[in-house]
Amino acid sequence: MTLTMRLEVLTPDKNVLEASAQSIQVLLPDGWWGILPGHAPMISYIEAGILHYTQSDTIRYVAFYRGTIEVQRTSIEHTRVSVLTAAAEEGENLDAVTSALEEQAVKLAKLAKEANLEFNQLRLSLEKALQESEITEAVF
Repeated sequence: MTLTMRLEVLTPDKNVLEASAQSIQVLLPDGWWGILPGHAPMISYIEAGILHYTQSDTIRYVAFYRGTIEVQRTSIEHTRVSVLTAAAEEGENLDAVTSALEEQAVKLAKLAKEANLEFNQLRLSLEKALQESEITEAVF
């Protein structure tokens, strides 16, 4: 019997992946890590990149954009790997997965720019209101 572990990839919008994996390879800040069933518990920041996992002797890919990876081991037979990320795509074709993630990154960048613009407009309105408040107090 081949041991497997539970792999979950979650974004704020959706559950990208829930699968059994025989092995996982992921690029962490200190280099490539291999994760097998029974791996010691750990947590790490992950940059944008690719995670490779083996399922039924087939290599599959997950492209992701920043986040964290956590390995939990409840027993020798039960290992759970969770990836929490801003955006992710999963599939067998590496090129398709990375291009889909690039589209998501463009959308996220646009949303971030819009949110920044709205924040700056609110900040300026608040500063203006505070300045008017100080002027009114000085007059009385």
